[in-house]
Amino acid sequence: MLNGIKYRVLVIGLIIGTLSVVPTSSRCEVLVLDRVTTVDTPVRITVLTKGRFFSEGGRRVDIYLDGDHLKKILTGGDGYGYLKYTPQSAGFKYVTARSKSDKNGGLILVMEKNEKAILIEIEGAFKYALMSENIRKNSQQAVKTLSKTYKIIYLSKYVGKGISKEWLDKEQFPETVILRWRGPRMLAALKDKGVQLHAVIGSAALISAAENYIENRYTFEESKKAITVNDWDEILKLLQ
Repeated sequence: MLNGIKYRVLVIGLIIGTLSVVPTSSRCEVLVLDRVTTVDTPVRITVLTKGRFFSEGGRRVDIYLDGDHLKKILTGGDGYGYLKYTPQSAGFKYVTARSKSDKNGGLILVMEKNEKAILIEIEGAFKYALMSENIRKNSQQAVKTLSKTYKIIYLSKYVGKGISKEWLDKEQFPETVILRWRGPRMLAALKDKGVQLHAVIGSAALISAAENYIENRYTFEESKKAITVNDWDEILKLLQ
């Protein structure tokens, strides 16, 4: 069993390695964070403006939702800017941010209050898929099947949204939001917005942190806080 540090290095290296054949886009200097909420529940559209190496505040950013201009905002000294938005309908809302010549996009997943979500940690749930083509295809099909019944929310613990999205797109996993894992407080915030957290799939460490928030917990590692599974077919049987 790999220890924590070696495991993180291996996962990050494998993900970056799989992207070596993907054309690299120019570095964006305005970033849009993905968000999740429910119908009629306010959410903050969040953008970050960056210079060459560090955050760059005091920049004006035009925010568009599904192609329609919402508002021009000004980022603060830390580079972050916010805009309150209350969705009236469920589905994916596409956010675009423009600042000078820079442009980037993000997603807001708006759920009905009776819909259920499954959280999947990219590094923990897909680590074997990174090393095996057969397992990768199996996980792709499993996630696609689950997405017909549940809303999928990806969690990125180490590599961040940009690299995670490129890898997920390259491997043709279902498109949805990618949230940066920030511990149990993230789960509490989602529940406060009315999001039903039905299940989580990931590493033993993340599963342990979710113990008080999500009843159905699955991992491919040894854990006393979750059901340890051998493959994605087993997860499908448990969730269908």
